[in-house]
This record gives sequence, structure tokens and C-alpha cells, in this order.
Amino acid sequence: MVALVPGGWGPALSMDDTAQAYIPPTCAAGAACKLVVALHGCLSGQYLLGDEFAEQGNLDTYADTNDLVVLYPQAISSALPYNPQGCWDWWGYDGSNFAVKSAPQMKSIMNMIHALGG
Repeated sequence: MVALVPGGWGPALSMDDTAQAYIPPTCAAGAACKLVVALHGCLSGQYLLGDEFAEQGNLDTYADTNDLVVLYPQAISSALPYNPQGCWDWWGYDGSNFAVKSAPQMKSIMNMIHALGG
């Protein structure tokens, strides 16, 4: 994931150095599949809950029956930028462009999507 994050270091953007993806067997075998990006809530990242968000959210089960790949990028808590609860940047802790395509977290997520072939 390091190469997918602007600047090469996820924690600088309050992002984990890892992400998860679920690829149903039909998609892995070459079926045409769509992509869902699942953003966890505050205090819900993999660093706190392990795989619980993915396992308890039932998106993987839905993906199996609907030919969907699910990407689970991960936000983490950080002191700089100030994000003590590991939230995605929905209020501007990483700068004023947090809600546009050029925002660092959004660029990272798009890089992950492209890496999955999207």
C-alpha cells in the first residue's frame, strides 16, 4: 500500500499501511464485477477491531451473490494530523481540500481502486 499513498507513508495521512479487499470466487475467475469501497466509521479501523468490520458488515456475503469486489481502506488514529479516533477526513483535519478528488486520502483510495484493476 505504501506506493499507493501520496508521500509514500500512510500514517502521515492518518491511514494504515494496509487495506483489505474481498474478491468473490466468481470475480477472481474472471467474471465482470463492480467495486464497492467500504469506509469504516471512527474507532472502527482494522488497527482496533481486526477484521470485525468486514466480517460483521455482511458486505462480503452480499458481494458473493452480486458479483462485487469490496475494498476496505483503513484510517488510523494519529497525533499529526490530529485524528485521535481514527476517522476518515470528513472535517478537514488534513487540509481544506478534504472533500475533493485531489485530497490525499481520496487520491490514496483511487490508487487502490486502480491497483485492483478499476
